[in-house]
Amino acid sequence: MNNEIESYRKHRNLKISAAELGISWQTLYVRLKRQGEPVTGDKLRYGSDRDRLGAVAESEFKRIVPFAIDNNLLKFQHGYDFDVLGYKVDVKSSHKRCLNKKYAAKSWSFSFKKQSLVCDFMCCFCIDDDKSTKHVLLVPSEFFKGLQSVSVSCDGDSKWLDYEIIESELAEFFSSLPSQSPCKAA
Repeated sequence: MNNEIESYRKHRNLKISAAELGISWQTLYVRLKRQGEPVTGDKLRYGSDRDRLGAVAESEFKRIVPFAIDNNLLKFQHGYDFDVLGYKVDVKSSHKRCLNKKYAAKSWSFSFKKQSLVCDFMCCFCIDDDKSTKHVLLVPSEFFKGLQSVSVSCDGDSKWLDYEIIESELAEFFSSLPSQSPCKAA
């Protein structure tokens, strides 16, 4: 492995790696691409608050479903997060928040617009004020196709809570699905 790949894998940041190597980030990018090195970044270390929240949920999903293939390691902003035994799964996360300042009711909101026509499942992590996971929802594609967003009321009165799954049952669920041919990269 050469110094450029080694530096990029260590930092997962073009600017920092390029500075360490004494070259421009553009030069490093071109060299990495020529060598077939995926330029994916690291949302946990360098992303916005939303990126970090998403990355934490993706890490949690990978911990719970260890046989899931993380597509974000293969390509930056992949069309969906995981290939799980041939099923396309995107992981979403949301903090509680007030969507309407007129009312005090809080909810978790998830944007499905990009993945709603691609994925077989959306796995939504509802994050509580103390940063713990309050609910994990696993929604099959039949119920979200074409939806732009989903809002889940924090007061427990939401049809989306019908799709709650216990974390410990997530891997077992995917293992029990009928065999499906492996996903092709989006």
